[in-house]
Amino acid sequence: MRYLLRRVWVVGFAAILSSCASTDRPIPSVPKLLSESTGQSGRACIRQSQINGYGILDDDVISIDAGRRYYLATVVPRCNDLELSMQAIFKSASSELCGKRMDKVITREESCYISDIFEFANRKEAFAAFEAAVEQRKKIKAELKK
Repeated sequence: MRYLLRRVWVVGFAAILSSCASTDRPIPSVPKLLSESTGQSGRACIRQSQINGYGILDDDVISIDAGRRYYLATVVPRCNDLELSMQAIFKSASSELCGKRMDKVITREESCYISDIFEFANRKEAFAAFEAAVEQRKKIKAELKK
Protein backbone atom coordinates (compact mmCIF):
# COMPACT_ATOMS: atom_id res chain seq x y z
CA MET A 1 0.00 0.00 0.00
CA ARG A 2 2.79 2.40 0.89
CA TYR A 3 4.47 1.64 -2.43
CA LEU A 4 1.23 2.46 -4.28
CA LEU A 5 0.81 5.79 -2.44
CA ARG A 6 4.41 6.75 -3.13
CA ARG A 7 3.98 5.92 -6.80
CA VAL A 8 0.77 7.97 -7.06
CA TRP A 9 2.54 10.91 -5.41
CA VAL A 10 5.55 10.67 -7.76
CA VAL A 11 3.33 10.42 -10.87
CA GLY A 12 1.19 13.36 -9.69
CA PHE A 13 4.25 15.48 -8.93
CA ALA A 14 5.76 14.66 -12.34
CA ALA A 15 2.49 15.65 -14.04
CA ILE A 16 2.49 19.00 -12.24
CA LEU A 17 6.10 19.65 -13.22
CA SER A 18 5.52 18.74 -16.84
CA SER A 19 2.48 21.00 -17.09
CA CYS A 20 4.52 23.90 -15.70
CA ALA A 21 7.42 23.17 -18.03
CA SER A 22 5.23 23.03 -21.13
CA THR A 23 3.93 26.57 -20.58
CA ASP A 24 7.37 27.97 -19.80
CA ARG A 25 8.89 28.09 -23.27
CA PRO A 26 12.13 29.97 -23.92
CA ILE A 27 12.02 33.35 -25.61
CA PRO A 28 13.75 33.14 -29.01
CA SER A 29 16.76 35.37 -29.55
CA VAL A 30 16.88 38.18 -32.10
CA PRO A 31 19.27 36.16 -34.34
CA LYS A 32 16.88 33.19 -34.28
CA LEU A 33 13.92 35.41 -35.17
CA LEU A 34 15.92 37.13 -37.94
CA SER A 35 16.89 33.74 -39.32
CA GLU A 36 13.28 32.56 -39.31
CA SER A 37 11.87 35.73 -40.86
CA THR A 38 14.54 36.14 -43.56
CA GLY A 39 15.25 32.50 -44.34
CA GLN A 40 18.98 33.21 -43.91
CA SER A 41 21.37 31.03 -41.93
CA GLY A 42 23.34 33.93 -40.44
CA ARG A 43 26.45 32.92 -42.40
CA ALA A 44 26.60 35.94 -44.71
CA CYS A 45 30.02 37.47 -45.36
CA ILE A 46 31.15 41.08 -45.75
CA ARG A 47 34.36 42.25 -47.37
CA GLN A 48 36.09 44.38 -44.74
CA SER A 49 37.21 46.86 -47.39
CA GLN A 50 33.56 47.59 -48.24
CA ILE A 51 32.51 48.58 -44.71
CA ASN A 52 31.62 52.28 -44.78
CA GLY A 53 30.26 52.52 -41.25
CA TYR A 54 28.41 50.77 -38.48
CA GLY A 55 25.99 51.47 -35.66
CA ILE A 56 24.94 49.64 -32.51
CA LEU A 57 21.30 48.63 -32.13
CA ASP A 58 19.52 47.05 -29.17
CA ASP A 59 20.10 43.40 -28.21
CA ASP A 60 23.75 43.48 -29.26
CA VAL A 61 23.02 43.88 -32.94
CA ILE A 62 25.42 45.84 -35.14
CA SER A 63 24.15 47.46 -38.32
CA ILE A 64 26.84 47.60 -41.00
CA ASP A 65 26.78 49.76 -44.12
CA ALA A 66 28.76 48.11 -46.89
CA GLY A 67 27.94 50.28 -49.86
CA ARG A 68 25.55 48.36 -52.08
CA ARG A 69 24.42 46.02 -49.30
CA TYR A 70 23.47 46.39 -45.65
CA TYR A 71 24.11 43.87 -42.88
CA LEU A 72 22.99 43.07 -39.36
CA ALA A 73 25.57 41.29 -37.22
CA THR A 74 24.98 39.86 -33.75
CA VAL A 75 27.61 39.25 -31.10
CA VAL A 76 27.85 36.56 -28.44
CA PRO A 77 28.35 36.50 -25.52
CA ARG A 78 26.84 39.78 -24.46
CA CYS A 79 29.32 42.52 -25.31
CA ASN A 80 28.82 45.20 -22.65
CA ASP A 81 31.35 47.74 -23.94
CA LEU A 82 29.99 47.72 -27.48
CA GLU A 83 27.20 50.24 -26.87
CA LEU A 84 29.52 52.68 -25.07
CA SER A 85 32.55 52.45 -27.32
CA MET A 86 33.25 55.17 -29.86
CA GLN A 87 35.34 52.86 -32.03
CA ALA A 88 35.41 49.19 -32.92
CA ILE A 89 37.67 47.06 -35.06
CA PHE A 90 36.38 44.12 -37.04
CA LYS A 91 38.88 41.26 -37.01
CA SER A 92 38.94 38.18 -39.22
CA ALA A 93 41.50 35.63 -40.40
CA SER A 94 40.63 36.62 -43.98
CA SER A 95 39.53 39.74 -45.84
CA GLU A 96 35.90 38.92 -45.06
CA LEU A 97 33.81 38.91 -41.89
CA CYS A 98 31.42 35.97 -41.81
CA GLY A 99 28.76 34.79 -39.43
CA LYS A 100 29.16 31.49 -37.54
CA ARG A 101 32.97 31.73 -37.57
CA MET A 102 35.52 33.00 -35.09
CA ASP A 103 35.46 36.57 -36.41
CA LYS A 104 35.41 39.34 -33.82
CA VAL A 105 34.48 42.90 -33.10
CA ILE A 106 37.03 44.49 -30.78
CA THR A 107 36.36 47.55 -28.64
CA ARG A 108 38.67 49.30 -26.23
CA GLU A 109 37.63 47.03 -23.35
CA GLU A 110 36.35 43.82 -24.93
CA SER A 111 36.72 41.36 -27.75
CA CYS A 112 33.43 39.78 -28.80
CA TYR A 113 32.76 37.00 -31.27
CA ILE A 114 30.37 37.68 -34.12
CA SER A 115 27.60 35.15 -33.96
CA ASP A 116 25.48 35.78 -37.05
CA ILE A 117 25.54 38.09 -40.05
CA PHE A 118 22.41 38.72 -42.12
CA GLU A 119 22.50 40.42 -45.53
CA PHE A 120 19.92 42.91 -46.86
CA ALA A 121 19.51 44.89 -50.05
CA ASN A 122 19.40 48.20 -48.18
CA ARG A 123 19.20 49.91 -44.80
CA LYS A 124 15.40 50.11 -44.85
CA GLU A 125 15.04 46.32 -45.29
CA ALA A 126 17.59 45.62 -42.55
CA PHE A 127 15.96 47.93 -40.01
CA ALA A 128 12.47 46.63 -40.84
CA ALA A 129 13.63 43.05 -40.20
CA PHE A 130 15.30 44.06 -36.93
CA GLU A 131 12.26 45.98 -35.69
CA ALA A 132 9.97 43.06 -36.60
CA ALA A 133 12.18 40.66 -34.61
CA VAL A 134 12.19 42.97 -31.57
CA GLU A 135 8.39 43.35 -31.73
CA GLN A 136 7.94 39.60 -32.02
CA ARG A 137 10.10 39.09 -28.91
CA LYS A 138 7.99 41.65 -27.02
CA LYS A 139 4.78 39.82 -27.98
CA ILE A 140 6.18 36.48 -26.84
CA LYS A 141 7.31 37.99 -23.53
CA ALA A 142 3.86 39.52 -23.00
CA GLU A 143 2.15 36.19 -23.74
CA LEU A 144 4.37 34.40 -21.23
CA LYS A 145 3.49 36.90 -18.50
CA LYS A 146 -0.23 36.08 -18.82
